[in-house]
Amino acid sequence: MTAAPRRPRWPLLLALAGLAGLAALLLPIADSPAPAARPAALAGPEMLVARGRIEPEGRVVALHGPFRSVLGQVLVEEGQAVAAGQVVALLDTHAVAQAQAEAARARLALALAEEAQVAASAKPALIQAQRALVRAREAELTLARREHARIETLRATSIAALATLEQRQAEMDRADAALRQAEAELRALSEVREEDRRAAAARVAVQRAALAEAEAELARTAIRAPFAGTVLALLRRGGEMIGDEGILQLATLDRLVVVAEVEEAEAPLVAPGQAARIGGRVLAAPVEGRVELVGRLVMRQRRTSSDVLVGRDARIVEVTVRPLGPLPPVVGAEVEVRLPLGPAPTRATVRP
Repeated sequence: MTAAPRRPRWPLLLALAGLAGLAALLLPIADSPAPAARPAALAGPEMLVARGRIEPEGRVVALHGPFRSVLGQVLVEEGQAVAAGQVVALLDTHAVAQAQAEAARARLALALAEEAQVAASAKPALIQAQRALVRAREAELTLARREHARIETLRATSIAALATLEQRQAEMDRADAALRQAEAELRALSEVREEDRRAAAARVAVQRAALAEAEAELARTAIRAPFAGTVLALLRRGGEMIGDEGILQLATLDRLVVVAEVEEAEAPLVAPGQAARIGGRVLAAPVEGRVELVGRLVMRQRRTSSDVLVGRDARIVEVTVRPLGPLPPVVGAEVEVRLPLGPAPTRATVRP
């Protein structure tokens, strides 16, 4: 009996291999969890956390003086409260400038006295004495003229010598000159010339200008506080040269704010009036606050008043938060600011 021919198995093997490949493709899809639903494109994060710092409302001000001048004396200490206009430091040229101002005041006083002397009339007693002198000179001239006339008559009859006549002429001339001098002095005592007035006024004006210059130089040697506040730090001491950083740092600590540093990409989600919560190690308990101002300048990590982002290649926008409770008067202390956010389209756009 002849055996039946065997059917080839490769179609079956091929079908089994195809089923195995299909199962390998479907198993990862079945085992992986379903992806979470993504929020709508316009929805922002529920909470924005930013690092911030405590700052005075007017920020910290560095007091400067003439560049590369030498300090003579610093009159305040760190932590001291100062009044607006109070002298906080003196340059080493202050004593010389003060002496020059005193000398200028004395010269002005002298010029004013001379002007008053020119404008004032002489004392009545001096005028009366000068008038008596004028009358005496008039009498002397009359006597000299009469004697000259008598000698001239005698000369005509050859009784008197020519020399005697010449002597009497000289005496008459001297008497006339003395009378003119006395009359001129009387006029000088009784009236003031306009030229003298103008000269005296000009001397006063020159001395006033010199005094103003000396006082300006004196004021330049005294460094005054521009506002009432607290000295935070002394940057220079007596005998040191004033540099770019200034002499001292001054701030008003009665009104403190928090400056939050929000990254550039998240800044459009923040708007004035937004609620905020301030926390940190310097606070005994969190303090509520409100966003007061959103900056319009994008800053990099290097800033003069804070180093909380040093080491990060960050671009941030400063957001000012007004606290609704007290803050510790520790300028520059780092805090954490939490800002609950809503949909992004309702937030103000911040441009660099």
